[in-house]
Amino acid sequence: MIGRLVFDEMPAGWFVIDVMRLKSRSCDWTALMTDTHPDEDDPHARIFARQCWVRIPGKHRNRDAAWDMLEAMAATRH
Repeated sequence: MIGRLVFDEMPAGWFVIDVMRLKSRSCDWTALMTDTHPDEDDPHARIFARQCWVRIPGKHRNRDAAWDMLEAMAATRH
């Protein structure tokens, strides 16, 4: 992940695109996030959208467990 923005906390107001393993067959997960809503119809918003990776704390065996932790992280922010 050299050269990419990587955060330990979710940026406020950003949207999750997907959750992915950090490495193949790893229990470490990250979330790809963007500052533009994925359903945005404005083409200029998509052109200038920013993206970042957010580390999901803990070890998770599958995508569902990683998503659950990500939702818990979002709930503690509000």
